[in-house]
Amino acid sequence: MKKNTKKEIFLRISSKKMFMIIILLIIMLNIILIPINSLAASTYTQEVKTGIENFPKEYQTYLTKLHEQHPNWSFDAYYTGISWEELLQNETNHGHNRIIKSAQDSWKCSCGDIASGYACASSGIIAYYLDPRNFLDDVSIFQFLEISYNENVHKLAGVEKSLKNTFLDKTITFELNGEQKTMSYAQIILDAAKESNMSPYSIRTKIIQEVGSKGSNSVSGTYPGYEGYYNFFNYGAYDEGNSAIANGLKKARELGWNNPYTAIVEGAKLLSNSYTNAGQNTAYFYKWDVVGNRVLKSGETASYGKSYFFGHQYMTNVQDPKSQSSSLFNLYASIGIIEENLNFVIPVYNNMPSTVTGLPSNIVENDDTLIYYVTDPDGINVRNAPTTSGEKICAIPKDTKVIVLEKNCADSDGYIWFKIKLENGTEGYVASNYIAYYSGKDYDALEPNEPVNPTPTEPTEPTKKAEINEEKSEINTIPETDGKTIAEELKIEDYTVTDAQGNKIENDDQVGTGYKIIDNKTEKEYTVIKKGDVNGDAEINSGDLLVTRKYLLKDKEINDNNYLQALDMNNDGEINSGDLLKIRKYLLRDTQITI
Repeated sequence: MKKNTKKEIFLRISSKKMFMIIILLIIMLNIILIPINSLAASTYTQEVKTGIENFPKEYQTYLTKLHEQHPNWSFDAYYTGISWEELLQNETNHGHNRIIKSAQDSWKCSCGDIASGYACASSGIIAYYLDPRNFLDDVSIFQFLEISYNENVHKLAGVEKSLKNTFLDKTITFELNGEQKTMSYAQIILDAAKESNMSPYSIRTKIIQEVGSKGSNSVSGTYPGYEGYYNFFNYGAYDEGNSAIANGLKKARELGWNNPYTAIVEGAKLLSNSYTNAGQNTAYFYKWDVVGNRVLKSGETASYGKSYFFGHQYMTNVQDPKSQSSSLFNLYASIGIIEENLNFVIPVYNNMPSTVTGLPSNIVENDDTLIYYVTDPDGINVRNAPTTSGEKICAIPKDTKVIVLEKNCADSDGYIWFKIKLENGTEGYVASNYIAYYSGKDYDALEPNEPVNPTPTEPTEPTKKAEINEEKSEINTIPETDGKTIAEELKIEDYTVTDAQGNKIENDDQVGTGYKIIDNKTEKEYTVIKKGDVNGDAEINSGDLLVTRKYLLKDKEINDNNYLQALDMNNDGEINSGDLLKIRKYLLRDTQITI
């Protein structure tokens, strides 16, 4: 056998060393690249774009309808950079999100965790309340309302109106920095808004949410052991050891909140700095931590690591943003600023489902089971008898599926009643106005196989725009009717149009309930009654919806017969929630108002 030369041995050793060096380099590159890849996978680049055209198409249909109803509203698309699948993975940790324990079984997690009246939420119910597309109607969208302070919208008079019928509707005297001060709660809240950069209406809503419309011992200043201390936001009010109120007031003492002014202003600043100014500037973002740590403006982008997300939530109840949206809508409508320049910041996720996420349900679909679903955005009550005076068994939200056991089982209070069964076996009665056919044998259904959250369609334009009652000198009209159109119906050429206060208006201006058309030759006056215009401003909008609600709840009296006729949307001689539904459907462009 031939012996190896020194040169051959050197070459072999060099080749082996080179091989080992290559292996070490590969290992080192992997060590370096793993953190880089990991960082890329856990970093979200976020961007805000203004305008309906910048939203995905499935958003645009609903937002276009809203903009037609409320032309002063604007919409920001907040591209979160988070994929829908990853979002659900991070939000379905046990106990991280909760639902009231009396909810449907399909809404509760199978882990069975229940505490303080709330159960761990199922992944299905979490997905439903996470999907922004479920809440793009004129009420639910208020959970996306930007709650930063806006001096052009937020005025003292509006704040004063918002505090009516609450314990905050008064002037108080207190000591601040050694001086006696006398101020209204409205002024204090407006000061808090300016200093915290938070909407005064959001501050008001938070206070009422925490201590109630009548207040509580947290804000009395007389709680034993904590006299002279106030906590309007219930900071630190945990149910541990002492009572929640005592814990909250202990926190107030630590923070020096020894007068209402300081407690509200400093509390609002603390709340705002923790949430609003840290990017979570809507009710939705307070609940769902899917934004970075600052408020992004239109056109701005920012990248954040995963540690900034999913854990910083103000509440665990998945239904809270929807609940707040109803309160905010009613509040803004009641103080007359519903049509102001309001901005809504709506999140968009990557790879969202092509169809809107429906409510989970254990109801099995088959040909023998007649299934309907709730259509009213505010949900409906299930009662123990087919009448509005029946005892309320429970409330079920929009999109809830129910089994119809008996149709048309009663006709009372202006409704046709259905007997229904919920997935947990509860049976009761609901007004058929607020539910729609979903599946099963229903030969009366107008649109079989209608899906939950169908794509909106344009209703047919009514052909008749005015109806004249010569005997009563009344003219019933539909929306978008002007004085010239009515004069043509009356066949008069020389006429004057006035508003409800007698002020002359242009002939081609829109007319409203209480307006007059005067025949200048005969001097005969005709009074206009515009269906749906129940506040006489010549428009049908959210303000009319609010007036109708208050009238039905007996919170508002209407004695003028013209307005009562305008309220009777379906011309059945009665005013009930069927008329309310008609206005709502008109505002959602699901129907037209006819005469």
